[in-house]
Amino acid sequence: MIGSEKFEKSIINFEKALKRMEDVLLEQENSIVRDATIQRFEFTYELMWKTLKVFMEDIHGIRTVSPRQVFKEAFSLSLIEEEEIFLDMIQSRNKMSHTYNEDQANEIYQKCPSYLGAMKGVFEKIS
Repeated sequence: MIGSEKFEKSIINFEKALKRMEDVLLEQENSIVRDATIQRFEFTYELMWKTLKVFMEDIHGIRTVSPRQVFKEAFSLSLIEEEEIFLDMIQSRNKMSHTYNEDQANEIYQKCPSYLGAMKGVFEKIS
C-alpha cells in the first residue's frame, strides 16, 4: 500500500465497511435488513469519501473539504468514472441523516447495490 499511516488505517476500515455492506445485501429483504443496509451505506460512504480525501492529499497534494469537492477532484483524476452516482450518494446520505421517511428508505435501499459497486471501484483504484 501507499500513503501515510492515516491512509493505511483508513483504507483498512473502508475495506471492512465494504465487506459489511456486501454481507447485508446478501440477506433477504425485510425492514430490518433494509434499515441495516442503509446504516451500512451511511458509514461506508463516510469512510469512502474520507479515505479518498486522504489519498488525494497524500498522493496528489490536493486538499478538499467536502464530499462534493472530493468527488469532483476524484473524477478529474479518473479515480471515479461516473461522477453522477457519487453525487447521488451525497443526496441519499443527506436525506437519511436528517429525517426518516419510509418511501425514501426504500428508494435508497434499491440504490445500494449500485452504490456498493461504485464504492468497490474506488477501493480498487486507491488500494
